[in-house]
Amino acid sequence: MLTPEKIAQALACGQPRCSCGKRSGDGFLSHCPAHQDNRPSLAISERDGKILVKCFAGCPQEAVISALKQRGLWPVAESARGYKGNNTSGEGRNRATAEEKRNKNRGQGGCQPDAKGGNRGATAQSGITLAELAQAKGIPVENLQAWGVAETKLRGVPALRIPYMNQEGEVVGVRFRHSLTGAQRFSWRKGDRVTLYGQWLMAEFRKKGWCLLVEGETDCWTAWLHGLPALGIPGKSTWRSEWGEWLNNLHVYLWQEPDAAELPDKVAGHIPHLMVIPAPSDFKDLNDAHVKGQEVQNFIENLKSKAIPAATLIKEQKDEQVKVLKEKAGAVLCAPDPLEMVKAQIRSLGYGGSLTPTLIIYLAATSRLLAMRPGAMPVHLLLTSQASAGKSYTLQTILRLLPPEAYHQIAAGSPRALIYDEAQLVHKVLVFGEADSLPAGEDNPAASAIRNLLQDHHLHYEVTVRDPETGKHVVDRISKPGPTVLVSTSTKRLGHQLDTRVFSLEINDGAEHIREALNTQAELELAEALGPDGGLIAYQGYLQLLAPWEVRVPFVRELAREIGKQATVPRILRDFARLLSLIKAVAVIRHKHRSKDGRGRVLASLEDYRLVYELVGQMYETTITGASQSIRDVVQAVEKLGMEEATVVDVAKRLGINKSTAWRRVKAAIKHGWLINTETRRGFPASLKLGDPLPEVAGLPDPERLRGFNYGTGEATETATDQHPGKTDDSVGGCAVAPETDDDDPLVLKAGLI
Repeated sequence: MLTPEKIAQALACGQPRCSCGKRSGDGFLSHCPAHQDNRPSLAISERDGKILVKCFAGCPQEAVISALKQRGLWPVAESARGYKGNNTSGEGRNRATAEEKRNKNRGQGGCQPDAKGGNRGATAQSGITLAELAQAKGIPVENLQAWGVAETKLRGVPALRIPYMNQEGEVVGVRFRHSLTGAQRFSWRKGDRVTLYGQWLMAEFRKKGWCLLVEGETDCWTAWLHGLPALGIPGKSTWRSEWGEWLNNLHVYLWQEPDAAELPDKVAGHIPHLMVIPAPSDFKDLNDAHVKGQEVQNFIENLKSKAIPAATLIKEQKDEQVKVLKEKAGAVLCAPDPLEMVKAQIRSLGYGGSLTPTLIIYLAATSRLLAMRPGAMPVHLLLTSQASAGKSYTLQTILRLLPPEAYHQIAAGSPRALIYDEAQLVHKVLVFGEADSLPAGEDNPAASAIRNLLQDHHLHYEVTVRDPETGKHVVDRISKPGPTVLVSTSTKRLGHQLDTRVFSLEINDGAEHIREALNTQAELELAEALGPDGGLIAYQGYLQLLAPWEVRVPFVRELAREIGKQATVPRILRDFARLLSLIKAVAVIRHKHRSKDGRGRVLASLEDYRLVYELVGQMYETTITGASQSIRDVVQAVEKLGMEEATVVDVAKRLGINKSTAWRRVKAAIKHGWLINTETRRGFPASLKLGDPLPEVAGLPDPERLRGFNYGTGEATETATDQHPGKTDDSVGGCAVAPETDDDDPLVLKAGLI
């Protein structure tokens, strides 16, 4: 009987340093048989007697199961449930017949799920023939054959093979149709990448000067039958940025089906002058109109004359969304300080102990919404502590206050999972469940791509892949625009280059914090469970719709000057950029009570900096001096113990912290020379004594030192107030908001201007 352990061991490479075939969590980890997997990325587990598999590199489950079946590593009972086909390249009936023979011998190993009606969890079907498709869609069989559609058999069941050709007429993909209806109508040939259908006709389309974008092949056939130029998007979620380049110098019209409200926004980003034809209420798609007897040419010409610019449609949809979210978030918009509501909500969700870590995470998440000039950085975070100290709980508490579209989570798995993941990352928080899942190595191309995303706000990655049709290796370019905020958890710091791009936020695991957390959990058991405030979630959604946010910090010169008096380490440059992003994030949250300059930029106030100063002052002390307060505590503990040589256990008892936490801090102090470990024998407890003196305390300048500057000149002025007379904004229920300034760059911007 096959078990997860047996499957994992059968896939193991046998290399002594490889983790393949070993237990991981509730299952086992090994090499995925569906792709060239040099680093184990396949998780195998069992639940309710069923084998479960997941490839963290992004391979479809069907492709993994298919590859396992080919190796005899999948239970026979499972094979009888599903239906997928195998296939090969080529065109016409001769190639299809060859496929039938191979599929008969090899089973279902060559297909992968489709974005539109894919074969995930497919059940046995009666199949489909050319004649059945032609009759149902009103397309003559001879036309379908002329376009390369051919009958084949996949595991003995009739199916249709639809070749996808590039502009040179070369087959670059094959899609199979398994049935007329049902959720599992389509699948792709294994290894094929999704692309536009009908590219080989582009030369003819350019002569006409325009093109209709539709969903799927059937609408393409319908358009071609009536002499109309059309390209097919194989599923509303599959649009790729590079496709827009193929349509340069063409007037492009997008047919928008009723369930594809988000498609115009995706396509318009790469086709600036896109026109949209919303499907008339009587017809779902173009083939529906054809089958119901419409004269398609006149029908389309009439709709073209009424087409809506995509920019107009997107703005209308966005304005409506903003209106709805603004109403839901009304209480937050009218609050004197929305962050006070956030604090209260964090407590009501059951978070005990200091709120500092949660507020830092909330501000970091909000920094995803900022406009990013070259050199600017959002606030990336690494939450560190010993295992089970509450890192994930702290992070998940804040994620509950964000709408689903604000973040994207990747569980622990392959380091390249992000690169091959198809999720959009613009103005999103990227949550890696474990920092170990991040690409390692300073010179690793994948690690370099991640670093570019964090600092330059755009991920670029090139990988060599084998073309399934030609057998040649080609370069596949992956591009993901940001800005994106990275948040992850770990028990240790990251590699140097990645570490300088993130803030390390240590989660308190002291005895007092644990007691507070226990008390909070006890109260939650006695009280009625409360969910997150819908108003706060709507508020973040509202802010996201208005992104990117342009924010200006009027006192930035003075802040830089004061920090520069103390800082000497190079990484302060990146940390200063993140400091500004934190200040700007606070200003965005409080934007209803902040002024704007003549260019519409929100003006951050000194009070915004004051909050950031209180939250991250100690983190910046670490940046400037290398000695955080926690490291100072362990050094001072060794000094106060008064022993000739102290142990880590002595330090832990003195500070009332866990031994592993104490050891982590002691190692940092040893690294900087502030403590010395005189024990040189391997495996023996450390013997600690004092080393070099600790550097003097230095951190962020006190907000009061920035008060009274004439911002823009650096000269002292009269003391400013911290309030600005508001005015009434009728659109938000009479909330008091600050006015705009008349000047683009006011000569005097006092420190407390709100």
